[in-house]
Amino acid sequence: MQLEELTLSCYRNIERLELQFHPRFNIFYGKNAQGKTNLLEAIHLLGSLKSFRGARNEELIQNSCELARLCGKSLQGNGVYKTLQIDVHRNGKAVRLNGKILGRPDEYLNCLRPIVFAPEEVGLVKGGPQGRRRLIDRAVFMSWPGYLIELQQYERVLKQRNRLLKDNKSAAELQPWSEALAQSGARIRHARSVYLTAVAQNFAECHAHISQMQETAQIRYRQGLVETPELEQELRDDLEQQYEQERRYGITLSGPHRDDIHFLLDGRSLRIYGSQGQQRSFVLALKTAQALDLEQRHGEPPLLLLDDFLGELDAERQTFFFNFLRERSGQVFITATDATPLRQGGLTEGYYYRVENGYVHPEA
Repeated sequence: MQLEELTLSCYRNIERLELQFHPRFNIFYGKNAQGKTNLLEAIHLLGSLKSFRGARNEELIQNSCELARLCGKSLQGNGVYKTLQIDVHRNGKAVRLNGKILGRPDEYLNCLRPIVFAPEEVGLVKGGPQGRRRLIDRAVFMSWPGYLIELQQYERVLKQRNRLLKDNKSAAELQPWSEALAQSGARIRHARSVYLTAVAQNFAECHAHISQMQETAQIRYRQGLVETPELEQELRDDLEQQYEQERRYGITLSGPHRDDIHFLLDGRSLRIYGSQGQQRSFVLALKTAQALDLEQRHGEPPLLLLDDFLGELDAERQTFFFNFLRERSGQVFITATDATPLRQGGLTEGYYYRVENGYVHPEA
C-alpha cells in the first residue's frame, strides 16, 4: 500500500497544501520548527486517527480556522484506490472513507498502517512505565485494530471500579466490576505477550545488525506467553488479595494499567544504563521489527515515517539503516535538517522537498 496524494488545510502551520508522493522515498528537509514533523504527524493521523505527539484537537487547528481538514488517496496492494478524510474540530473528529462516514474502525485503519519513529518515542524509553506501555500498545494496535476497542473497554471498567473504591462500596458491589476487569485485563496482557513473542526474533536480529553484533537486546513482559484463563485467575487473585489496600487508597492496584515492559540491553535496563544513541537504536530496531511483522502478516509493507532518525546514530548504525531502507520495497517518509547524508546513503529513488515556514517546495 502507499499514500499517493495528501491535501491539508488549516493544519498547524500549514494553511493549504497539496502533494503527490513517490512510491519509495519522500524526504522533507529544512531548518527546525518549519513544519517537517507536522507533515509526518498529518500522515500518521490520516492512517491511525491519532497524533503520535499526543496533541489535542485544538493544537492541530490554525487559530483563525474552525477546523483542520486532512485528505489522502491510498493505493492498496490489490490495485484499489481509497480516499481518506478527517475533519478535526475542537470537540472531536469526523472521519470518512471513500466519502462515507466511518463505520468499522478496522476497515479504515487497514488503509495505510503507518509506523512512526520519532524522538518523542525515544523519550518513552527513559520515562515511566506508562510510556513503554504506550509504545507497545501502539504496536499491538497497528497489528490488531480490535485491540483499541479492548483498551477502551478496560479503561471504562477501571474508571467505574475506581469510582466504587473511592465511594467505599462493599466487596459485593465491587465484585461484578472486578470480574469484568479480570476478563478484559487478561485479554490485554495476552495480546501484548502474543505480539512481543511474534516480533522477538525479528527484533533481536534487527538490533544485532544495527549494533554490528556488539549488543544483545531483549523486551521482557511479565512471565512471557500465558493463556488467557490463567491470566484471568491471576488477576482475580491479585484483586482479592489487595482489596483492603485498594479501599484505603481508593484505586485499583493490579492490572495491565500498572504493568511495566522492560527494555534490556545485554541483560541490563536500557532506561538506566543505555546511552541516548543506544536507546535510539533500540527503538529503531523495534520499529523495523514491527514493519517486518506487518509485512509478513498482510503481504505488503506498511508506511514508514522517520522523524530525524539519524540523530545520535554513529556511522555504522546509519549504514545499516540505509541498507535496510534501500532493500525493502515500501514507501518511506523522512524528515531531516540536512538532505546530504540521505543522498550519500543512497536514498536517491524518490522526491525531495524543502520545507520552510509551513510551505513545501518540491525539488525540480
